[in-house]
Amino acid sequence: MQLELIPCASETRWEQCLTEFPGATVFHRLPWLQLVAKLSESELRLYELSNGAQSVGLFPLFFFRRGPVKLAASPPPLAATPYLGPVTAPELIPAALEAAATEAKRQRAAYAEFRIGKTLEFREDQAYRFETEPRSTFVLDLRDGPEALWQHSLDPSCRRAIRKAQKSGVEIEEVGLEDVIEPYYAMAEEVFSKYHRPPPLTFDQYREIAATLKGASLAKVFVARHEGKLLSAGIFPFDQHQVYYLDGVSSESGLSLRPNNLLHWEVICWAIRSGIGQYDMVGAGVAGVARFKRSFGPAEVPYTYCYCALAPWAAVARRAYALLAPTGRVVRYFLRTKRRDC
Repeated sequence: MQLELIPCASETRWEQCLTEFPGATVFHRLPWLQLVAKLSESELRLYELSNGAQSVGLFPLFFFRRGPVKLAASPPPLAATPYLGPVTAPELIPAALEAAATEAKRQRAAYAEFRIGKTLEFREDQAYRFETEPRSTFVLDLRDGPEALWQHSLDPSCRRAIRKAQKSGVEIEEVGLEDVIEPYYAMAEEVFSKYHRPPPLTFDQYREIAATLKGASLAKVFVARHEGKLLSAGIFPFDQHQVYYLDGVSSESGLSLRPNNLLHWEVICWAIRSGIGQYDMVGAGVAGVARFKRSFGPAEVPYTYCYCALAPWAAVARRAYALLAPTGRVVRYFLRTKRRDC
């Protein structure tokens, strides 16, 4: 089926239509999309998907620049959003991505990329050649309840860590991100200093997240404390179907008390009490983090990261950026650290 992107008539219509089509997540909510636009310094455009006779879905598309080059994405990279793309029936997603690529090219973008929380298969006769890279996440099914998960899903080592945290007096509480933002960012700096790089998000970007979450039913922020000291914290967006582990930080000095195990267990118990059926722990690419997530017994589930070059030179430019960007981040980190120490 051939689809077309038509500008959505209004923000009100967007929010209304989210309930009409399958596949909507918390990340498709308008306040979250507006947050993504701020974090990525991009232009958000809201589209409806049309088959020529009727609307069959929605598609948020972001346009931004890297130097003189215009790019399109859903979601943009480093924008605190693991997946996005279209809100439509699963069988229509490949055609929706084709329509988005067509619109991106019409808007003079040289490159488009998408992260979709599902596995997709592209036909060889599609108008655009989408390249894909293998990506996966960990998803824990919560429907059996906490007792069954404790007995049959959690590793013995994970259960021991949770008990140790409890016996040590570690306490979990829900907070507003704005109330802990300074120690939260300090822990983020501590975590990423081990990789010789700054946190992916700046302090001001965390402030944007805090402002968006305040008073909105978009995400929970939970922290682990011991004797009043903040040991770890995490941001967990949620909708009626899933809760997501979006971001987490911790202090090296408190890890022996195993606060992270208890923190995630309490998130799981909260989600079950709230009638949420799945916990997407978001990502399986970092070995040490993956081992921690596996200890809760989730299934490793593939998802789709795909991209296409809309200009002949764009594919070469992307490969060069992928090679040089990690080195550039490390160099910038050391220069920034040196200036701060001076």
